[in-house]
Amino acid sequence: MAPFKTLSMTALLLSLGGCVVAGPGLGDMVDESLITGSIAPAVKPAPAGVLEGPDQISDRRTVRNAVSAADIEGAGGRYAWANPQTGASGVITALQEVRAGRQICRKFQTSRQRFDGIALYNGEACTVGEGEWALVRFDENR
Repeated sequence: MAPFKTLSMTALLLSLGGCVVAGPGLGDMVDESLITGSIAPAVKPAPAGVLEGPDQISDRRTVRNAVSAADIEGAGGRYAWANPQTGASGVITALQEVRAGRQICRKFQTSRQRFDGIALYNGEACTVGEGEWALVRFDENR
């Protein structure tokens, strides 16, 4: 009777093992068509010194506005700026205005302090229309 039990147990184990191996894999059970907004898509990092993320674009806009609104005749050549949206702040220095016909350009240096560090930038803002300014250059000093 013992050989019969051993043979029966062996047959049972082999048949159950085949079910596990032949079953669907976990990869077949994943629905890859489902997309959620819980994880943001990967963003390629900007080259070093280039401010391109949403916070950085907001900081560039704030610096441009500070440069265009600066009273070059007064304020002693130092113009503070702060962006409450990003927590960044800085001081614009070395502000020089150059006029070419109706276009006005202002070259400057600014610091940018934020939780991720402190950096120094060289930039230039120019008029592009009636009362409109554009930041045409904004490079981190290395």
